[in-house]
Formats: sequence, structure tokens, C-alpha cells
Amino acid sequence: MKRLSITSGFFLLLLVSSLSNRSIAQYDTIAIAILDSMSYNIGELESCSFSFNTENDIPNDEFGLITHGEFGNIILKAPNRMYMEKKGDKGHKEFFSDGESFSLYSHDKNQYATAKSTMSLMEFIDSLSGYYGIEFPGADVFYPDFVDNILATSNNLVYLGLAMIGDKECYHIAGARDDMTFQIWVSSDGRYIPVKLSIVYILKAGNPRYSITFSDWKSNESIDESKFAFRIPEGAKQVKLIQSGN
Repeated sequence: MKRLSITSGFFLLLLVSSLSNRSIAQYDTIAIAILDSMSYNIGELESCSFSFNTENDIPNDEFGLITHGEFGNIILKAPNRMYMEKKGDKGHKEFFSDGESFSLYSHDKNQYATAKSTMSLMEFIDSLSGYYGIEFPGADVFYPDFVDNILATSNNLVYLGLAMIGDKECYHIAGARDDMTFQIWVSSDGRYIPVKLSIVYILKAGNPRYSITFSDWKSNESIDESKFAFRIPEGAKQVKLIQSGN
């Protein structure tokens, strides 16, 4: 897998490019370089897998912000294969996409739903969120225009130096938009993989927080196609996929 090395020469090249394409007055070029390297490396992946833990604050009239959690693992293989398992406050679910169909299985209810799908991975992730309200943890970092979107919508972006997330040393980046502040930690081991993303919604009551921590990243390893195939569990009942909001 190709990698960009963050050197003084690269910073100069980035600065010249940014002057012609981006407004850099409010942005730290080191932060941009790190995020560009992360986005580039993710874009070069043919396959990957990782584990995740999320925390999400939900307002409660009696107790204020209540933190909900979820953990699981994800396997991706270009151009259109995905497996995801999620466990948390909303139950235990598995999601399968084998390039021809999408299946969802609820362990708690022993129910499953299946629909045809030949979309690319990013189209599929958009569809899950937009049509069915199924969130793909940390989806933002997988979009090719991730850095451009940050620069187009943020008021500032800064590199804060090295920081530790667990036992992993990371580049620490922070930024702000009109409606949120955010922090991103990217591994400093030359792989430039996302380690943690944290968001605070500053315009919402109580400033609720969302965070995701990534771990156990594996890149471009051989993945058996059977990982993406759904097999109907014994006694499982088929149900219809319901569009979000219906």
C-alpha cells in the first residue's frame, strides 16, 4: 500500500497547493497534511477490518445527558462487500453485503431482512443511513472528500502535537465549526490510520458528545468471501426492511 511521508518538502508542496485551492488563513498546514495522509491511505485500501467503541449522549428530561454505548467490528472489501456487527443499547445486530444483496439480522429478536443491493461501499453506507437510519460507525473518515469537507465547513483547524490514546501514540488535531467542535487522533506510526474521533455539538442543549475509538486495524489482508454471506439462523423469521421515519 502506498503511503505519504510527512516531511518538510511535503509541507511546502501542500502549502503551495493549498494557496491555489484552499483558504489556509485559519488552518494549520501540519493538521491538513496529517489528515490528507490519513485520507489517502484509506482511499488506497482494497480491504480492511477494525473494531470500534462508540459513546453518544442523548438528552433526558430528568437526568440531562445520558450516555449510550456500542461496540463491534467491521470488515470492508472493495468494491461492494461489507460485514458489520454491533452490540449495545439498541441490541445485537449483524449486517451483510455480498455485492448482490444486503441482509440484516437481529440476534435479540431472531429476525432477518434482505434486499437487493449492488451499490458501491460508500453508496451503500449512505443508503443505510439515509433510508434505514442504520449508522455506520465513523463513516466520515472513509469518504474521499473527508478533508475538503472539513476545510469547507470549519472555522479553524489546528495540530496540537502528540497524544496517547490507550497505549497508542497519535497526532492530535482539533477544529471547530459553527455548530460543533471536534478532535481527531491519527496514529503516528507511519500508517496514518484514525484512532479516535470526538465531536461536541455546541448548539444543542447540554452540549452532547459523540466519540468513536478504532482499534485492531488490519489492512489489505485476504478475506474469505464467506464473511459477507448471510446464512439464515435456525428458526429466524423474515421481516421487511422499514425505511427510516416510517
